[in-house]
Amino acid sequence: MEKNSNGGCFVGLIAVVGLCCGAPLSMLLAAPAIAAWIEFSGVAEFKQYQQEWLWASIGSPLLALVLVRLMLSRTGRLRGGSVPLVKRWLGVLVRAAVLLAAVNVTTFVQLLRAGRTDHVIADGTSKFWVTALVGVVVLATIAWWDGRPEPVTVEEVRAAAADADRALRRVRAENERVRRQAEQVQARIAKLRERAAQAGGQAKKAPGGQRQPAEQAAGRSDVDFHSLRTFHRESYQCADTAHLAYQSTQTSLRFMSTVVRRARSAPVHWVAVGRGARQTRAEMRAAATHLARSHSELKVHVDQGLRMVRTLNANTSELKHEIRDSCGEPGRRWFEELEQRIEDARNERRLSRNG
Repeated sequence: MEKNSNGGCFVGLIAVVGLCCGAPLSMLLAAPAIAAWIEFSGVAEFKQYQQEWLWASIGSPLLALVLVRLMLSRTGRLRGGSVPLVKRWLGVLVRAAVLLAAVNVTTFVQLLRAGRTDHVIADGTSKFWVTALVGVVVLATIAWWDGRPEPVTVEEVRAAAADADRALRRVRAENERVRRQAEQVQARIAKLRERAAQAGGQAKKAPGGQRQPAEQAAGRSDVDFHSLRTFHRESYQCADTAHLAYQSTQTSLRFMSTVVRRARSAPVHWVAVGRGARQTRAEMRAAATHLARSHSELKVHVDQGLRMVRTLNANTSELKHEIRDSCGEPGRRWFEELEQRIEDARNERRLSRNG
């Protein structure tokens, strides 16, 4: 998202520089004013140029639309995802009309002040530097207005704050669940390693190096394998569902950040009127402060949860290898099948991305 937005700003900057440094571009935008001035002046010598400027006038609206479209940010007021398509293009048309009106009025006034000349652009393109400057100012104003946050009400800020509080409770509960699961996995791993060490010590102490009866070892291995396999699946699912929950909360965090920014700009861009104006502004500040605090705390807990998920995944991976090493042939066969499924899933994702 960020990349696309920066790319749009860069293209818009190129458009502004081209308009400012290229007087011919300004002349094309001002073609309707030039054609009108030729008709208004009544100078017979200029009539031969009128048809050319009338043809150029056809391209003026298209050029204005392109320039305005380039100046609009992808995340701005007009191109935001929540803006209906009809309203979006109507807004572009209105802004293009404003650009055309400003450029053409400026050009017409400039030509009137110059009076009768040998040609409508007899002294080069000096008259059109003022036109270009006006065009740049209009485009910059359009970009600035488009980047301003939409006004927000106290009720919207309070609703966002309530959502943040609910999300914070959910994330705290999720963090506790992930923490407990990670501790249980670590405990299982430690127990398996302790048992393996004890088994190795008993084997060394046994007379003649004999191990415990094969039936007893096999029975215990089967019981351990089934319980550990189930526990591994539960641990993996815990990490997976928690990661999805954190990703969803991150999306909510971005929305809350936008509401915070809009709320903080409200005293400047949104003015309450009447006797309750002061109280309304105070309520807005209080709601915005509450939302900002909840947003900040929620972000800290989400980041903490993502770190715990990474720890849980690392522990689960260790458990997988312990199952392979501690559960005999069933454990080794399960490990190989699991690794094959993981590799198949990676190849499928790689093909879907490339395809």
